[in-house]
Amino acid sequence: MSPELLLERFGYLAVFVGTFLEGEAILVMAGFFAERGYLNIFSVFGVAFAGSYLGHIFWFWLGRAHGVKLLDRFPRMKKHFGKGIRMFERYGASAIVITQWLYGLRITCAVIIGISRISLVKFLVYEAVSCAVWAAIIAGLGYYFGAAVERVLGKAAHVEKYAL
Repeated sequence: MSPELLLERFGYLAVFVGTFLEGEAILVMAGFFAERGYLNIFSVFGVAFAGSYLGHIFWFWLGRAHGVKLLDRFPRMKKHFGKGIRMFERYGASAIVITQWLYGLRITCAVIIGISRISLVKFLVYEAVSCAVWAAIIAGLGYYFGAAVERVLGKAAHVEKYAL
């Protein structure tokens, strides 16, 4: 199967799964491949937003449904998570928005927010805004990175598709 066919068939799925978990690297690459014409940048944005948003809702739900039981099972975590819960309850909306930009901590933060007393509606609204801005900026960086690479290195299409 050719690299172009792989991108066509599984590119958006990879963006969704990657952003459901963490996502910067996959989203930058998707933006780069959108600039190269293999993917559509607006579709990349939409899929990245959906993956990120649904992922955070899932992790929030996991924290809301099972977080307290998890902390009771691991008492050493309780102390650290307690500080995080208090921080999210104190700063609310701004803390929700900022967590989208904490690489490597997004899943943990969503679980902590789920454990906290922050309302579901508040979480959903601010998380939607945060995910939309994040997806647009990160995909855009990948897109413009692709344009910069082309200007510096010239067309390297014969190499880039194998780099995937």
